[in-house]
Amino acid sequence: MSGKIGRPPFEITDGVCDEAQRLASHGLTLEQIAYSLGICYQTLNEKQKEYPNFSEALKRGKAEGIGKVANALFEKATDGDNVAMIFYLKNRDPENWEELQKRQHAGNIGLTDMSESQLDEKISQLRSEIEQSTKN
Repeated sequence: MSGKIGRPPFEITDGVCDEAQRLASHGLTLEQIAYSLGICYQTLNEKQKEYPNFSEALKRGKAEGIGKVANALFEKATDGDNVAMIFYLKNRDPENWEELQKRQHAGNIGLTDMSESQLDEKISQLRSEIEQSTKN
């Protein structure tokens, strides 16, 4: 017997790139993608270095997934979802909303126990405090 023992080599094809992109667009981690493709994480990393088209497919998929979630968050925020609004502003405009974040961490204001009108009132109050602190 002169045959090699073990799995056949994993080949990167257009179909593999399409599947990797699809998996990445659904938010799977690289470890989960490797498992889904039937390879180990180390092999996935090696193939990314060896095949730029495979690496790009993974990057495109990740960007697609992030884009879908970002758009959904933006829609919720612009539809008036207070929690989505706060999250969006803290992450997209931290220079102006960082102080708000620090104040929330400094003391528990119990957002989960508030009604929507109480949240609106709290947001207005915090905005006023931020405006005052930036004027000083």
